[in-house]
Amino acid sequence: MLKFLCDITTAAKESRSCPLQQRFSKKQQAIADREQELLHIAQQLVEAEGYANLTMDKLTAASPYSKGTIYNHFSSKEDVITALCNASLRHEISLFKKALRFEGNTREIALALHQAYLLSAKLQPVLFSCVLTAKSPWVQEKSSPARLTMQQELEKEVTQMIDVLLQQAIDANELQAKAGATIDLMAFANWAISFGSIALLSSASETYSIERLQGTHPFLFNLNCVLDGMNWLPLSSDWDYSQSWLRVEKEIFSLEQQQLSAAVPEVLK
Repeated sequence: MLKFLCDITTAAKESRSCPLQQRFSKKQQAIADREQELLHIAQQLVEAEGYANLTMDKLTAASPYSKGTIYNHFSSKEDVITALCNASLRHEISLFKKALRFEGNTREIALALHQAYLLSAKLQPVLFSCVLTAKSPWVQEKSSPARLTMQQELEKEVTQMIDVLLQQAIDANELQAKAGATIDLMAFANWAISFGSIALLSSASETYSIERLQGTHPFLFNLNCVLDGMNWLPLSSDWDYSQSWLRVEKEIFSLEQQQLSAAVPEVLK
């Protein structure tokens, strides 16, 4: 968890311009560090009791800070949830940026992005689910406008990465989109198959339909069905994407794979 907080703090700093980094005073750094500490504590509370049972009183009791200090950082418990969502999005963005460095055809790079998304769910499952929780009306209505604006900017950054890759694939004539298949629809289809597969493989792992998948790679199979259906070349009948997936693991995400190797159920691998 501490490594994760370091990662998102680093990612946040890297997103600033150099002049802004130079004006980041010791006091501002201390405030930022304290906020990350509070988010760490909040995540632990959520892991233990769920989002619905998170309260500012519990956050105060679990932290070394006064309620007034905590309210200087967060306007409400809903604002804390939105902050956790933003931390999750920053983590996801950092993995996406790594995925985009993969050297291969555009469909292989798409697989690298899906692997990054899967890793974000494996590494931080509670925060991964936070993205949907943070969209609940009861959270949106009581979160601070500034944090909601940041959430939108982070979501747009994720979406733009996918949109750019889709356009590159079209320009390279590797993605021969069918009639009516706009970039926004194709981006959503990719998100839907990835999120749905992750949700079922993790939440319904004890069902017979999931248990009998042992020894297979259902996540990659689902991706290939969708990408083949989009006519994203080379088709899976002409290319061994299982080898591409292994290359991504080895060349881009070897560190993340090491962190997960002993902790993740086989069905999600």
